[in-house]
Amino acid sequence: MDIKQLRTFITILEVENLTKAAAMLNLVQPAVSRQMQMLEEELGVKLFHRSRHGMALTEDGKLLEPYARRILNELEAAKLELTASKGVVRGKVHIGVLSSISELLSTLIMSLIKEKYPEVQLKISVAYSGHLKQWLEAGDIDLALMYDATPSKLIDMIPLVKEPLFLIGSAQSNLQSQQSLALDQIQQLPLILPFHPHRLRSLIEQAYQQQDFDLSVYAETNDLNIQKQLVIQNFGYSILPLVSVIHEFQTGQIKVAAIDDPAFTRVVTLAMHATRSMPKHIRIISKDIMCCVEQSIKEKKWPNAQWVHISF
Repeated sequence: MDIKQLRTFITILEVENLTKAAAMLNLVQPAVSRQMQMLEEELGVKLFHRSRHGMALTEDGKLLEPYARRILNELEAAKLELTASKGVVRGKVHIGVLSSISELLSTLIMSLIKEKYPEVQLKISVAYSGHLKQWLEAGDIDLALMYDATPSKLIDMIPLVKEPLFLIGSAQSNLQSQQSLALDQIQQLPLILPFHPHRLRSLIEQAYQQQDFDLSVYAETNDLNIQKQLVIQNFGYSILPLVSVIHEFQTGQIKVAAIDDPAFTRVVTLAMHATRSMPKHIRIISKDIMCCVEQSIKEKKWPNAQWVHISF
């Protein structure tokens, strides 16, 4: 078994076609077929089902896939580590960002990294905390800006930001930004919330349960934009960090009020895989991401946020 065979194996499973795989690898099709034949003979198993519709992994092929990807990724990481040791920062970085802060931070992060490290290929995915955690554990992303994730042996988390959650209402509501409402004043309001297993939903439910209140849920959606639009159209209220609705607030589409309860607070963390070796270029960029977050707070772009990271 050699690296070329593993790379060919991964390419075939991704395109599901020998001709396409050969073109991507700059090889003739018989050479690709021969590499797979040799790999299958060495392992003593069949890796692909071959049909007129293309190539599909067998069960043995599915078992080999994560190992092959890990070997190729580790080899690429070693190359990048050696390159970075010569003072050149290059490589691929896949960052996951919360939907509630993606508008604020994605452009800042992209601009900084492209300016400082032009040879870095940056990919940003936007999702909720639960999905980001799953992707991080699976190795699909390198870093994630997420919040209040349940503890995991597979993930290291660095707390960066603490911010309160606000009650969000339409422009027709009686909310006032200078007021602070106790939970018993709002506990009967119809809420538009994300559904389980969204972490924000769990946080809000726990806060209500601590005071023996029941949630009054009018509608559920895991799409932040739909959530905001339903509030704007006066279908109900929501509970969100101010950063996620800052444009709507500044343009008068919504009103907000603080909630006088420390349980309505979230902590945003920079998360990374705990057991995989992290290439030098990703370690460098993780520090730049923290700088972007801190800068957004200092420049008042992230409203009501408190920087909580302690450097040692």
